[in-house]
Amino acid sequence: MNVTCYLTDPPKGFESYKSLIVGLNTCRLAHALRENPIIREDWIKDFWNNALAKKGDTIIKSKVQNKEVSISEQDFREVLLFGDAANDPVYYTKEKVTEVLNKMSYKGSYPPTTKKLLHPYWRFLAHVYLVCISGNNSGINTLTIRQTSRVVSLVEGWKFNYSKCIFDDMMANVKTLNEKYWYKFPRFLQMILETKYPQLQPTVKIHDTKIMNHMVFSMLNQKSKENVRVKYENKKPLVKFGVFSKITEEVPAPVNALVAEDTMLR
Repeated sequence: MNVTCYLTDPPKGFESYKSLIVGLNTCRLAHALRENPIIREDWIKDFWNNALAKKGDTIIKSKVQNKEVSISEQDFREVLLFGDAANDPVYYTKEKVTEVLNKMSYKGSYPPTTKKLLHPYWRFLAHVYLVCISGNNSGINTLTIRQTSRVVSLVEGWKFNYSKCIFDDMMANVKTLNEKYWYKFPRFLQMILETKYPQLQPTVKIHDTKIMNHMVFSMLNQKSKENVRVKYENKKPLVKFGVFSKITEEVPAPVNALVAEDTMLR
């Protein structure tokens, strides 16, 4: 999906999520969440249709407008400004991750992480990661082991190599390694191509990508009985911690919430 994140004040009734929005605006993913380039559809299609790599390569080579281009892990580091390093970890142990999930009032088994069994506050964060940063085209109801490590690392401020994770996701999509490739990471790809190859010519056809808006909060307090499949019940109060700790003058978040099956948020 790779959409631009909603980073302004939460709507009425969701004031307690202001600390989460503040955290998103100041965390290491802020630049990657915020940027909203004009995505040239021809560039993205050219890149993926011509991409070449074999297992173990550290560079994806391609052609855009008949010009040779390449993308590496370091390109993501420099353009998306994650502030990570090549030797940072790309996952943490089940035991270490589970400790953080418990602090997030998670009520399911792990792995994987079932998003709708997180407290609504933390579910919002997980959803933001899945639709804005991950390469998922669908399947936004669960987080894999690596995706869960990425989210808890963000919360706790642990070292993590986000650049490598995204590059690895791109590598797995190259047509020489995956015959079912698709036009993945259009926003990030556009940002890198614009930065590395300013000689590429703007084209008229624009990639239609959605931008997250305030309606994203509707999944946190779903009232429609027709859509509700799981009732989130947690006896423990919400604990805000790490990068998304409590800020002053907040309305307490609800402990219980009805959870609907997620669809692509508009």
